[in-house]
Amino acid sequence: MPSEKNTRRIPRIFLGGAVLAVGALLLVFFLPVMRPPLTRQAPSVPPSFAEAVKAIRASIANTPPEVSPEGTPLLFEHGRPTAKVFVLLHGLSNGPGQFAELGRLLFERGHTVYIPRTPYHGEKNRLTDSFGRLTARQMLDSGNEAADLARGLGPDVTVAGLSINGVTTAWMAQNRSDLYRSVLLAPFLAPNGLPGWTIRPMERLLLRLPNIFIWWNPVLRDKNPGPSYAYPRFPTRVIGETMWLGQEVLRASHQEAPRSSSILVVTSASDLAANNALTARLVENWRKLRPGGVETYEFPKEQKVPHDFIDPNQPDQQTAVSYPKLIELLERQTP
Repeated sequence: MPSEKNTRRIPRIFLGGAVLAVGALLLVFFLPVMRPPLTRQAPSVPPSFAEAVKAIRASIANTPPEVSPEGTPLLFEHGRPTAKVFVLLHGLSNGPGQFAELGRLLFERGHTVYIPRTPYHGEKNRLTDSFGRLTARQMLDSGNEAADLARGLGPDVTVAGLSINGVTTAWMAQNRSDLYRSVLLAPFLAPNGLPGWTIRPMERLLLRLPNIFIWWNPVLRDKNPGPSYAYPRFPTRVIGETMWLGQEVLRASHQEAPRSSSILVVTSASDLAANNALTARLVENWRKLRPGGVETYEFPKEQKVPHDFIDPNQPDQQTAVSYPKLIELLERQTP
């Protein structure tokens, strides 16, 4: 039978454990994730048209064998430089096939289109967990490399990124002055409905917890109808990486004007995935420091345009509504 002294000691042990647990939780939530700064040295001279096409064709030819045909990068070119060049960056768990139809439409209108593959995407094994290793740095490196090559394809390069790569494009808008236009399509700065004060803690939690793969449709799981080339799951760590990158862009937008002289932000009022309120805050910051440099468009709620308003193979797609408007916006001349 325990002594009275030992009996008094037991609650103290539980109290000490609780204090340690709370302290650890506070560290997880509020201790910043230390990372090197996201700086880069852009090539001062763009490649020639022939050099750019050769490099992109080589990249396509060297696509790993585990990647599906729809996951392979795409280049639509006319054999010569064109006035407008579009780099289209696909969303999380999808691939270049997501933008194939829109890319062809822009090509048929006389433009050059390059659709690169974000690392670890487009694999034949749709249940792969390799894309759980994707980092913000890799997203930026992939997007910036595509934009650097595209500068050789024509004088006016527009980069348009969807969802997580809408955040990649936001970083470019903040830091690159050599692009004709930076276009954010449904940028995923944070999950929809997440209160502002919880975003930093949630980002740190997702980056520190074990990586968990979540079904886009928890009922249908891998039988979820939709693009046959898209992954049916997403990794929580990549959501944390994207949120961290978004917070870095927001922090910079408070301090200095975006270097891109022309920015377009396209959202949907029916978007159930992305935090449009946070996107609006970023736009507000940019407009304060670069008046007239940011254009916005939101698909109205009655049109029921989903978060992915690009892939025509999504079951809830409204590309009959989104494509004409996107083409109009993308072709619009900037000041």
